[in-house]
Amino acid sequence: MRMQVRHGIGALERDMRAIPLRAVRDMRSAVRKVTVAGNAAARSNARRTAGAHGKHYKRSFTWDVSSFYGAAGGTFVGEYGPDASRQQGKMSFEGGSRNQPPHHDLAKSADLIGPTFAQEVHRLPGGWFW
Repeated sequence: MRMQVRHGIGALERDMRAIPLRAVRDMRSAVRKVTVAGNAAARSNARRTAGAHGKHYKRSFTWDVSSFYGAAGGTFVGEYGPDASRQQGKMSFEGGSRNQPPHHDLAKSADLIGPTFAQEVHRLPGGWFW
């Protein structure tokens, strides 16, 4: 079997110029995807652990993705967890209190999404060139 690839330096230059724009879009998308998944996992944990005394706690979970651009480039930040402005969002389920043990809903979700985020980021560069 014989294979020939015919591309010049101009095609490589065009690809290299397009990569930063695609990288920004793809990285923001990866951060959003993992943030939404982390919030869903934390909410699911809260639904299971909060019990009758925290019946509204699971609905206090929200997520947000924001972007910051500066001299060092772009940064994407994804945050999720209980919103203190929502009903039972300020309660101490995560860290526990004298009346209940810690639930660690956020920590358990981070254990799940950490490897997922690493895989998402690892696979992105291959798509920028091919």
